[in-house]
Amino acid sequence: MSKSSIRVKNCADNDASADDRAPYTISRRGFLGGSALVVLPVICGGCTNTPTVKVVDLPAVANQTISFPLADFPELDKAGGSIVGKASGYANPIVIARVTDTSFAALDAICTHMNCTVSYNALGMELECPCHGSTYELDGSVIGGPAPRPLTPFTAQSDGTTLTITLR
Repeated sequence: MSKSSIRVKNCADNDASADDRAPYTISRRGFLGGSALVVLPVICGGCTNTPTVKVVDLPAVANQTISFPLADFPELDKAGGSIVGKASGYANPIVIARVTDTSFAALDAICTHMNCTVSYNALGMELECPCHGSTYELDGSVIGGPAPRPLTPFTAQSDGTTLTITLR
């Protein structure tokens, strides 16, 4: 059996015989690390592109309440409108929805499955997680999983011009 060599253009040290070149080796750690960079995004299905919900600033918590003029948030002018807001003094965002002309719902906006921020779906009158599809009633109870626990609801009252959310 005779050896044959192939000359490849632009390769360094092309004149060396196959016996003179060290074989390409890769460590197990290098192989697994390199494989993970290729395989994990496929398995994850784009987990790094987690959908985001716009979060607005709310007034700070004072005496376990958040109070603000409805005029400051035109999204809450009509039934079906909603916002997700963050108030200094409370760790998580809060989803606030105007359910009818006279009633509001306010809940902790962090999904109990993987901590994504939920938003209000006025058509279904439910809260939805954009990450994995969990859905919640306006009282926080789980309609559809994978969420394992309900959202924390808050009391929301309005006098027609001001909305007051009482945290528990």
